[in-house]
Amino acid sequence: MDLTSNQEPWDAGRVLFVDDEQPILNSLKRLTRKQSFQCLFASSGAEALEIMKRETVDLVVSDMRMPEMSGHEFLARVKQQYPDTVRYLLTGQSDLESTVSALNDGGISRFIHKPWDDEKFIDALKDGLRVVRLERDNQRLMITTREQAESLKRLNAELEDRVLARTKMLRRAMRQLETSYDAFVKTFSYFISQREHLIKGQSQLVADLCARVCEQLQLDNSERKHVFYAALLHELGKLTLPDDVLGRSEIRLTGRDLEEYRQYPVIGELSLTSIKALEKAAQLIRHQNEHFDGSGYPDRLMAQKIPLGSRILFACKEFIGIQTEYMRATPLSSEDALNHLRKNAGSRYDPVVVEAIAQTQYTLDVSSLAPMERIVSYRDLAPGMVLNRDLVTDRGILLISRGGVLTRTMVERLRRLGAEDNLRTPIHIIEPAVEENA
Repeated sequence: MDLTSNQEPWDAGRVLFVDDEQPILNSLKRLTRKQSFQCLFASSGAEALEIMKRETVDLVVSDMRMPEMSGHEFLARVKQQYPDTVRYLLTGQSDLESTVSALNDGGISRFIHKPWDDEKFIDALKDGLRVVRLERDNQRLMITTREQAESLKRLNAELEDRVLARTKMLRRAMRQLETSYDAFVKTFSYFISQREHLIKGQSQLVADLCARVCEQLQLDNSERKHVFYAALLHELGKLTLPDDVLGRSEIRLTGRDLEEYRQYPVIGELSLTSIKALEKAAQLIRHQNEHFDGSGYPDRLMAQKIPLGSRILFACKEFIGIQTEYMRATPLSSEDALNHLRKNAGSRYDPVVVEAIAQTQYTLDVSSLAPMERIVSYRDLAPGMVLNRDLVTDRGILLISRGGVLTRTMVERLRRLGAEDNLRTPIHIIEPAVEENA
């Protein structure tokens, strides 16, 4: 065996030349000496097969007429044992029948006549190696695709398991309380509020206000109950949201995160459709974020096409929200909150519902509400955030006490400290709400 190496990378390819005439092999060595691909040389088919047992060969160029094992026979064996290797036939005779047999049995890609044109010969070799590289890249892509598909399959299975586990828990609760939907809904609402990043007690306040508005609008008892149930369960769909999405205000979400977040009313509806007594409440939950002018979601309904219960729920939950830290860093008074609703009546809110809220003379009690906490890294800190727990390093050093409000200087120092020391201490903060023009 004769191996001519070069300083190019292995990916340039490897070619094996087989010819029983040494002058031909010498000529091939001179021709390929300056090429980027590696070259091996054998003087017989048997020697070439021994080489291929030890070396990876991308392209074989074999003479037709050789003693003991012809090029026809050699290439046929290469096709059988190394089907991925590209095969060329080098022939100096005009025996058409032998060439056709080699084409059929050896599966050759090209045959080259002696004497050859140097430039065309080199181009032919590069073409063959290019085919090998493309096939190799395709195989890598297929492997990567299969691995990604398997990974996605595992992730989906894990997600299905988590959803199934939660579904089993919910169904168990439903069976236990199916004789008393009032008790079930109230208990379930409490269960929902225990999810991290949701404000405990907020749904109950919204439900209480919705009940008063229904009374002002003189809805019948059945309709009032559906609105009350919808208010208690309006955040049900958020249980399926990941913490990193649920932990941010809607106004801070973009792209896929915002799309995923805006599915929670639909998910809430789907979660309740199998419960006969909650079918109408489920419909109200679906449309809880529709705007009176049609700019809301998920179905962009407008005016009277939005169920009345959904219009009531939307106005009431926002009236509560802007009086708490749920939507604003500085909560509004009841009077200012009502002015905000009136200012946006006809566009965001139903004017009739807004005036019904005004007639209730509702006074908000926020004593039962818990602040919305989320966990952030040093990179995500921002001025105005309030620490909900003491910030302590891995070594037990207290950096900032609970209740501390982060300033710009403190944020810069903490980020620098986190970057330099690679600290991974979780930081529990109360998200600063986004101010609205009321």
